[in-house]
Amino acid sequence: MYGRITVVAIEVVFRNLEPSDLSDLDWSGGAEHLTAIAEVLPLMVADEADYLVSELPNGRLVAAGGADLRPVPGVGVLWQLSVHPLLRGLGIGTGLIVALEERLRARGLAEARLSVEHDNPDAARLYRRLGYRDCGSAVESWPVAGGRRYVTVTTVLRKDL
Repeated sequence: MYGRITVVAIEVVFRNLEPSDLSDLDWSGGAEHLTAIAEVLPLMVADEADYLVSELPNGRLVAAGGADLRPVPGVGVLWQLSVHPLLRGLGIGTGLIVALEERLRARGLAEARLSVEHDNPDAARLYRRLGYRDCGSAVESWPVAGGRRYVTVTTVLRKDL
């Protein structure tokens, strides 16, 4: 029957990133992005960052993102938030952010911050719906293929935890 609507629940578990997860996150970006994720592992060991992945019951990873504890004392900076493109809009990103916020609260932090590129209105809408408010802008950059750097202007948002 065509035109039938079926509601499907997706069960995911949020857990710490492990070294063996890197090969399963190739959907989240290029080689440079995977290198950046790998560089988080020593920060986790040093207790300077949290990084979570979202795993389906079959073991497939469908979301990832972290909280950097170093840039601003008392603040967790959420970064590298990503949900598999085929599963966006289903609440997985919300779950990831809530799980990271819970980690920050457990550490006694009172504020979370994140930034979003100006050309990413869907993510900005999600962050604002979750209670994040604009608090400025920044110029950010990161490595991309060919030894170049991608430079962009972002909106910085904050939330009291």
